Amino acid sequence: REIEWSPSRTGLINPVAIFDPVELEGTTVSRASVHNVSVMQALRLGIGDRITVYKANMIIPQIAENLTGSGNVQIPDACPVCGGKTEIRELQDVRTLYCLNPECPAKQIKSYALFTSRDAMNIEGMSEATLEKLIDAGCIHELADLYHLDAHHDRIVELEGFGEKSYAKLQDAIEKSRETTVDRLLYAIGIPGVGVANAKLIAKAFDEDLDAICSADAASLSEIEGVGPIMAGSIVEFFASEKTAAMLAALLPELTLKRTEKPAEAQTLAGKVFVITGEVHIFANRNECKAAIEAAGGKVTGSVSAKTNYLINNDVTSNSSKNKKAKELGIPILSEEDLVAMLGRE
Repeated sequence: REIEWSPSRTGLINPVAIFDPVELEGTTVSRASVHNVSVMQALRLGIGDRITVYKANMIIPQIAENLTGSGNVQIPDACPVCGGKTEIRELQDVRTLYCLNPECPAKQIKSYALFTSRDAMNIEGMSEATLEKLIDAGCIHELADLYHLDAHHDRIVELEGFGEKSYAKLQDAIEKSRETTVDRLLYAIGIPGVGVANAKLIAKAFDEDLDAICSADAASLSEIEGVGPIMAGSIVEFFASEKTAAMLAALLPELTLKRTEKPAEAQTLAGKVFVITGEVHIFANRNECKAAIEAAGGKVTGSVSAKTNYLINNDVTSNSSKNKKAKELGIPILSEEDLVAMLGRE
């Protein structure tokens, strides 16, 4: 029925297919991520096409096949949120769409949503819709403002969907989030390229000393397993900016940083062998994806063989040698969303 273009905090705009509701695995499904422009074009998606859908790993809605293949979807030359120019970028034969406007509101909303998300500051109930209302009402201008919403009590309780109960519940979640760890904070503040796994590795390498991390040079950061020269440079540049310094100066007085508790990671992937190929979007890079698999008990190898249980590749229609080999051996090809579901993450 429609392709919805969904922007992210990095400017990446993902196509999402909207289709007639169908019952799958006990739930009603009417939308599925198409991952990127390459996958959308490989499926030859078009408005009015007849498709078959399934749930990957019985959780993630996916398009299995396009039965008509009209290919008439137009790739937008303007961002659906801000109207700014878009461009298609190609990396490792995967084409993706990006918004070029650095001030795009979608990037702002997504950045706040990252900060409040479960793996970051874990402010329960602070959805994108709630954040949008609070920003539109003038209650939030920077991250530190999340900890001063009490100054806007009267305005917030009058917002649609709010009241005293929901306000109190949200305030309670915000107060609980004040006590956090360095790795969660590193992930929450949105350092380009740094995801959950790499934030943990960086925090551990510097013994959870935030000041040391902020002043680290690229050489010392590059020594950390999973942090290459590009990411190291990105981290140094992030902490060197006046904008970051101002953000942290306002935010840190609101927080208490505690030492990380180290419970054993659930070994949900124990005994499973994975191969990762192609571009990744949910994880910062393939190293972070590998770290997540290994933390859950899985093993990552470089080539597909009879011992491989799963191939991770967002471009499921690719004609790459690894995809071909996996299909020949009957090995499931999973997207990042499938892997996240297997890891038990939202």
